[in-house]
Amino acid sequence: MKIIINQLCLIMAILAIATGCGRADSSQSEALEVQEGIDIEKNPLAAIQKVIEIGSQVNNDDLANREPVQPVSFKELLDYLPQTPQGWDALEPEGETNSFGDYSISQVSRAYTQDNKKMEVSIFDWAFNSALYTPFILSTEFSQESTTGYNKGIKINDMPGREEYTYQNKKGSLNLLVNSRFLVRIEGQNIEDRELREWWQRLDSNSLSKINTK
Repeated sequence: MKIIINQLCLIMAILAIATGCGRADSSQSEALEVQEGIDIEKNPLAAIQKVIEIGSQVNNDDLANREPVQPVSFKELLDYLPQTPQGWDALEPEGETNSFGDYSISQVSRAYTQDNKKMEVSIFDWAFNSALYTPFILSTEFSQESTTGYNKGIKINDMPGREEYTYQNKKGSLNLLVNSRFLVRIEGQNIEDRELREWWQRLDSNSLSKINTK
């Protein structure tokens, strides 16, 4: 049954990629090491081979079989949201912890504005819930780009993620999974695509990865 679930997750992740295209201050100032996923249209054979490889890895991955844990309080996560950069305004941060049967998730977010620009940074504690992180990790291996924008799987300093951007409305998002547990989501409107990664560097992911994971 677990193998079937993982295969369904993989199919959903790839379908999402195929249809989705087109749509603490400077504590990590070092250069980012970025790797991009396989472009499905440019290299379909490599994509197929990657599907086979990932399917085998997922079915034998200790992380996929790990028991979920209790998430940290959203009150603790609030401390990891970026400070307001100079020249920007920020709304009050928001947070909550929700339970779904045997699972719980904590999340926090904060919106920042500068003239017509808007950035929103969110942090989710997925608490090792494989139903959430397994499809996401699978999706980070594949990419697609067109004249309207791009939707690419990436790794930044070995952290898996997805980056999306549309050229016409200058809207984009960057999602990265920290320590196989905390999803950081950065969403921007009226921005240049480089600004997504600039905001990622404003967040102290090193400290976030060291949160107690017992």
